[in-house]
Amino acid sequence: MKRKKYEVIGIYEYISLPIAGIRQLESKTDTGAYNSAIDCCFVEEVLENDGTIMLHFVLLNEKHPLYTGTVNSTKEFKIKRVRSSNGIETSRYQVKLKVILKDREITTTFNLSNRSAMRYPVLLGRKLLANRFLVDVSQNKKNKKVVKRG
Repeated sequence: MKRKKYEVIGIYEYISLPIAGIRQLESKTDTGAYNSAIDCCFVEEVLENDGTIMLHFVLLNEKHPLYTGTVNSTKEFKIKRVRSSNGIETSRYQVKLKVILKDREITTTFNLSNRSAMRYPVLLGRKLLANRFLVDVSQNKKNKKVVKRG
């Protein structure tokens, strides 16, 4: 039986989002979350002339150093009930985005939410991680082992 080799990532990683022209965006690995989540400062459903409903959204918020203001659009989206870590359920838009993590381009589902008050604008969930990566929480952003002194 052949063993699959998984790449090791840390609790904090840098990702890129080609659709929005965003590179080296800090993210936090969240093995407790099923889907990934990303900061979104604007989201709107628009009925096009042909009857198609498009979702327009802007990633990150204006105060973030990597904010581009790029309005992204998709007709492939869902509205899902999501339960937060404190047990509160809210409705969130879900979209599929391409993300680059460790030189791998992966298309995965992201919940769009206001994360402007959070330290990390992106959470990487299990759906993105499963069968691709192993998480070593002793690694920091620079992928070096954290050494405790003393």
